[in-house]
Amino acid sequence: MNARERRAAERLAQGVTAPSEKKSFLSVEALKAELIPVIEEFGCVLESIAAKGAGNNRTLEIVVDYREGTDFLPLDTVAEISQALSARLDAIDDGDAPYMLEVSSPGATRPLEEERHWHRSVGRLLNIAPADGGEKYLARLVSVTDEGPELARKKNTKKGQKVSYHPAEILAWNSISSAKVEIEFNH
Repeated sequence: MNARERRAAERLAQGVTAPSEKKSFLSVEALKAELIPVIEEFGCVLESIAAKGAGNNRTLEIVVDYREGTDFLPLDTVAEISQALSARLDAIDDGDAPYMLEVSSPGATRPLEEERHWHRSVGRLLNIAPADGGEKYLARLVSVTDEGPELARKKNTKKGQKVSYHPAEILAWNSISSAKVEIEFNH
């Protein structure tokens, strides 16, 4: 009997068993099917879901947002959704290992990926990356049309000069590689 087998025999004699193979939590796709109806009851959509970690260090990160409108999700609503999701997860969880549930709404600087994200950001300053690989630039989102966003590109000004913008123009959706809101503290 080698040292490893001897230690295993000693642990078994003391009533300590080897860790069993933990089943992983439901797949992300199975979780989506279970959780989307709960989220929709609040008039919200599932932005993203991610399962991270393993064993006793599992975290389920869920991001929810309003389906329509320009309002941001209040913390009270996020808490209510979190409680409802927790109850649903308790009903379907095998109880195999603990996990941390994190429910949140998207941050102010999240990428603008869907048209509803753009509508929510009208009036805000955006960091735009052109699809042609050109240099990124800042622009004020004036409106959102079917053809694309109407943007007023920020002029390059020297420190101390008043911020100004070029006339607004509509850009085609496919001319933008990525966009995200820039936080402004003095607008």
